[in-house]
Amino acid sequence: MTPTLRLMAIFGLALACAAPAPGAAARQDPPPAASTPEADGVAQIVTAAELAAWGRARRDPEALLVAARMLDEVPLRAGADGDPGVAPVLTAAGLRQEAAALRGDRTEVEDIVVTGSRIPTPAERARIEREARERERAERDRAQRQPTRPAPAAPPPPPPPPPPPPPPPMVGVQSSPFGQGPVSTVRRLASRENWSFEIDARGAEILRIAAIGDGDTDVDLTVRDASGKLLCADGFGDHYPVCTLSPAAPARLRVHVVNRGGLWTRVQVLTN
Repeated sequence: MTPTLRLMAIFGLALACAAPAPGAAARQDPPPAASTPEADGVAQIVTAAELAAWGRARRDPEALLVAARMLDEVPLRAGADGDPGVAPVLTAAGLRQEAAALRGDRTEVEDIVVTGSRIPTPAERARIEREARERERAERDRAQRQPTRPAPAAPPPPPPPPPPPPPPPMVGVQSSPFGQGPVSTVRRLASRENWSFEIDARGAEILRIAAIGDGDTDVDLTVRDASGKLLCADGFGDHYPVCTLSPAAPARLRVHVVNRGGLWTRVQVLTN
């Protein structure tokens, strides 16, 4: 091979190596969708709802208290499409009230087992209260029949204590790992009612949507794109359906929430 041909062969080989392979750009994977603190907040609230349901089924007040502490950590932003005056389905205060009621029942049961005491029936309780009122009335009549002596003068009242310092302002969650918190929207849905709304999803970011029912009926959750293509469907008989999506580009999506039961129900929808 002459030097000229050898030089041309080397030059052609260099060009072939430098040229991009066909389809190389197509093989590049899109960047992974990033999670947000608000999306993590939706997941934690759903976990708290499932833990609370587990505690109710087993009459475990400690499980309800743990679920309440999980809710305390997540701030919420009120949605604009909620029904006015409708309370959220899941609150930390409500779970603590349920736990207190379960603890009261457990205390009565433990008192019977340990001390052998018996809880009086309603008739016995009414008889005990009636006898106590009769004794109190008899003592009051006896005291009125006895001669009364002038009561000694009361000592002067002590000076009032100094006023307490003003309480610190209530600012709620001062610092949360869940950012501003998910958007919470509460609606009342009639039997078989379909509630739909649109959301604008950001690209390359996880979108998480959850629907928490009040337990009376089953709730279905579906998400479709602008063309009507089904992107997510969840329900399957539970009260806490969740859809987690990761659109590669900004998109407008339509969310459908359906009450599948025969009764009206409250539904709390959470989105980031």
